[in-house]
Amino acid sequence: MDFNRYITAAEFAPLAELFRTEGHSRIYLPGEAFARQDERNPCCGLVTSGAFRYVHLTAEGNASVVGYAFSGEFVGDYISMSNGLRSWVGIEAMCRSSVSCLDYGRLDAFYAADAAHERLGRRLAEHLSAEVYERLLQCYVSTPQERYETLLRRCPDLLNLVSLKELASYLRVRPETLSRIRRRIR
Repeated sequence: MDFNRYITAAEFAPLAELFRTEGHSRIYLPGEAFARQDERNPCCGLVTSGAFRYVHLTAEGNASVVGYAFSGEFVGDYISMSNGLRSWVGIEAMCRSSVSCLDYGRLDAFYAADAAHERLGRRLAEHLSAEVYERLLQCYVSTPQERYETLLRRCPDLLNLVSLKELASYLRVRPETLSRIRRRIR
């Protein structure tokens, strides 16, 4: 799966190793929260198996899927964790999932250990920023069909993991629109 491209980069292997060796393993059941919206997210993790969805719930009760984390990727609200802010999203397990979790204090100590670790933290933040910026630009300059086709090229197995309704939410289209797009490109 090439969903969160920045996470799978070989340059982040030392960070993944930190999570594997010093993180505490935790199992999440389907629907169980890794992080809750409007609360501070004090930790992050490396997904060792399973999958998570990032969901924003509006005051009216409408849920929008805004991201995913799959096996081998990092999970957590980095902004909430690193800045002590309340999270704009809830993160929930999509299926039985295992995560190696670290609190921010340990992650921050890792970054402070030496210049190489600090550069790694900076590169991670840059990659996160680039992913968000790319997604923002796609919403403005790409049609829904182009966004769907790009996503399927990157993640051909995604439809085996998420419902069409959820994928429509992620792509910021109505489920009916996504159904029409799928019929057109078959």
